[in-house]
Amino acid sequence: MPSSTAFSPPSLLIIGTGGTIAGVAASAGSTAGYRAGALPIGQILDSVPGLAALVPEGQLATEQVFSIPSEQMSGAHWLQLAGRLRAWLGGDKAPDAIVITHGTDTLEETAFFLSLVLPPTRPVLLTGAMRPASALSADGPGNLYDACRFALAARQAGVGGVFVSFGGRVLRADAVYKQHANRTDTFAQRFGQPVAWLEADRPCWQQPLPGGMGLRGQFAALPIMQTAPTPASRTQTAISGTQVPAGTQQAETGPLSGDAPLPPVGIVPQHVDADPTMVAWLRSRGCQGLVLAGTGVGTMPVPMRAALAQTRREGCLVVRASRVPEGYVGRNTEARPEDGDDALDFIAAGWLDARKARILLQLCLAAGIHDAREVQALFERCAP
Repeated sequence: MPSSTAFSPPSLLIIGTGGTIAGVAASAGSTAGYRAGALPIGQILDSVPGLAALVPEGQLATEQVFSIPSEQMSGAHWLQLAGRLRAWLGGDKAPDAIVITHGTDTLEETAFFLSLVLPPTRPVLLTGAMRPASALSADGPGNLYDACRFALAARQAGVGGVFVSFGGRVLRADAVYKQHANRTDTFAQRFGQPVAWLEADRPCWQQPLPGGMGLRGQFAALPIMQTAPTPASRTQTAISGTQVPAGTQQAETGPLSGDAPLPPVGIVPQHVDADPTMVAWLRSRGCQGLVLAGTGVGTMPVPMRAALAQTRREGCLVVRASRVPEGYVGRNTEARPEDGDDALDFIAAGWLDARKARILLQLCLAAGIHDAREVQALFERCAP
């Protein structure tokens, strides 16, 4: 007896934001001095001929949300991107999977932010390139093709959430970091193993996913008001086969938008002879939280500790992180109890680096979480 459930072919949404994957240099032999974000997402897809075999005709959608080098990324861009993604995920015809093209300089930060504010109902994979699209050795087409097939395989395996796909591997959003300024295998993980990989040219996802990924979608209920799209923002191909304006408004509105951005949180770099007056300066600039990129396991000299302790007494949340690429920052690592986190009411970043600690603290503040113990509990959920 035939099934009453009609077969539904997979649908895929590809969102462009710019970056090197959309870059153009003066000559095909050049991989430097290029204009990042010069090509629209539709033109990038023309360089990925195998994509048609992955997604049936009429089941591919694209949207250019903005076109910028990723070093120009801002919190306002994050909110605009999150607003568009929520609109797609909450629509009547939500795509099965989503791929986002992005510059590599801040890709790890965007991925972590999105992993916290999007519901983990669909796989969302960010990818990019280290060489411009115009280069003879461009790595963007291969990365984009892999990201698409990883995303569709994730949907089939019931995997949701935000990840980074690069160099034939899929990495955790809370652990990924850019480890090299030039190589094409630029991304690595601070902890844990890749969650997906290619095996005999077939995407394979870990089953089950690591248990420490408990913060995915933690702030999915935080209201984000979609900001007005730029004139270049438009859906080029809709899943239904008809054009859909990118400016379609989200029903959900709230305090976070380009006009009311994320709460400001600063990073304090620790190095030999670091000036502790930076703490007071950042506070004078309106920072509601501070993250120390400390030495070793988040250590600091006496003057810096005194400055951070004073700003904590004034109500500013303080997180101790490390400038070291890999490792863990635990609580109360000082020899004297009076210098420990319990005594000073500091937060230990755990497995998060300073950049990701800043993002998590921003969202805690946006959600009205001001108790250091509550914030600490969230940090501790980011673990291998």
